[in-house]
Amino acid sequence: MATANAVEPTPEQIRSFLDSHEDGVPVYMLNLLKFKRISTYRDGQQVSGAQAYERYAQAFGDMLRDLDIDGVETVFGGQVDRFLIGGGEGEWDAVAIVRYPDKRSMFDAVSSETYRSFHFHRKAGLEGQLLIACDGSGVF
Repeated sequence: MATANAVEPTPEQIRSFLDSHEDGVPVYMLNLLKFKRISTYRDGQQVSGAQAYERYAQAFGDMLRDLDIDGVETVFGGQVDRFLIGGGEGEWDAVAIVRYPDKRSMFDAVSSETYRSFHFHRKAGLEGQLLIACDGSGVF
């Protein structure tokens, strides 16, 4: 099965996300992140891609607090260590799971003017990612 890391969703993916998840139901976003070795800031600043993404993540957390967006929680975050089943060496550098109270709060957060003011850190640091929307229905 082929996967394709990307930095931005397509308009079709946004529509599908908004159409498919029930209103008022929590959504979990599984982030599989691949960082650039060296960031690509327009001003020529050079830090690692992971450091640029860390700036983005810090600003995102600050925005959630400042805008009083309740119910958003990073459930898990960590560096990829190794594969125990399957493979994909080098595909991703880090994994995060973020819980949003519902699809609308997630979409509103990433569509805000404040978000746009620091989004450049994400673009400077990310080679690509998979962002997978999951419901909380449980598997087992």
